[in-house]
Amino acid sequence: MKHLQAGVRDRVPHAGADFETLILGGGLAGLSSAQALIDEGFEGSVCIIEPRTRSDYARDRTWCMWDIGANPLSHLATHRWSRWIVRDEHRVVRAASEQHPYLRIPADRVYDHLLEQAEAAPSVTLKLGTAADRLEHDATGVRVSTEQGVVRGRRALDSRPVRWRSSRTGLLQSFLGWELSTADPVFDSDEVVLMDFRLRAPGVIEFFYVLPFAPDRALIESTVFGSESRSLQYHEERINRYVSNVLNTSVREVEYTEKGVIPMNVDIGREREPRNVRRIGLRGGVAKPSTGYAFLRIQDDARRVARELVTGSAAPQRRMTRARFLDGIFLSFLRNQPDRAPQAFLRLFDRVHADDLVAFLSEAGTLSTDWRVVRALPPAPFLAEVGRLSRDMIGSAPIPRLERRLPSMDPHQGSPQVAASR
Repeated sequence: MKHLQAGVRDRVPHAGADFETLILGGGLAGLSSAQALIDEGFEGSVCIIEPRTRSDYARDRTWCMWDIGANPLSHLATHRWSRWIVRDEHRVVRAASEQHPYLRIPADRVYDHLLEQAEAAPSVTLKLGTAADRLEHDATGVRVSTEQGVVRGRRALDSRPVRWRSSRTGLLQSFLGWELSTADPVFDSDEVVLMDFRLRAPGVIEFFYVLPFAPDRALIESTVFGSESRSLQYHEERINRYVSNVLNTSVREVEYTEKGVIPMNVDIGREREPRNVRRIGLRGGVAKPSTGYAFLRIQDDARRVARELVTGSAAPQRRMTRARFLDGIFLSFLRNQPDRAPQAFLRLFDRVHADDLVAFLSEAGTLSTDWRVVRALPPAPFLAEVGRLSRDMIGSAPIPRLERRLPSMDPHQGSPQVAASR
């Protein structure tokens, strides 16, 4: 497909500057939303505005998730593992599931697939090589300023990147990954290391994540949960120490590098949105707060938003109140009791059947599944977090402004009823 210099297709199917839906950002969330609109038969015009040109799209990250049967992009996976481990200095917990293997999907395969689908759709216009700068909205629609001029639409799906900062209620997950080869064959290519807590500093939740491709090739990621993101130098030093001190080998070559910061907060995306602007992707808070997993939730959210636009009615959310409540407790535990976190993760993977735990982490489980997970956790520290959260909620609740009159008695309740206004 031939492209204009600015990245706009030369076959523009929609005349004029007005579109039904603007998608701000052409990353995973934006492109998945466009694909979902196509799949749902959305008849309106769609415009994707993205600062990258077509040639700028490359592998910039690796998405991994369990295959739970609700992933429209699972066919793009390059690797599948049915076994995984969690470990520390003293203990190794192994789990396996033939039904729900662990998938690896490189970003470039996803981008290429979704861009090809968008390019082939007459209703979709790609404005690549130009950033969506200022977003304005009113009752009639939205206006987006770009280097190519103003683009108007009835609504906008906003997935533009956000610079995440520390939060009183959440954490930041920062990571650096090296896809490398080693001097010796030290990896079991049939087994993913989800969490290796060796070399962890006291008072910090940090671990290594290893995707093995061959006995001497793997992706090793240094991951830290904290109130602030860690520097690249910090992560680089950790990976080098892990290879030399734990794996007892040396790095022969670093073939690929990826890095990022993922917000872990139950409150992201809960702010009131304008009627015609919808936050999607990480900007909309789709990452699972307690783990940072986002890929499947982005796909689910894209399909739900597309159905809403096609049918005109809200579709049920997969992010249930129950899941958010449990995430809030676990996140509070990670934030306030970091030294207990490794044992909690080990205990989860040891005491919960692999398929149940996969369903829970993927938010595809039932109430009974959630209960089995809750029962596997040590009760005392988590009950402490329930109490802490309750106190925080009470402490942060606005105090009602009372009218200046005496309480009146409700004869049916036998207790004072105070009339209040806010």
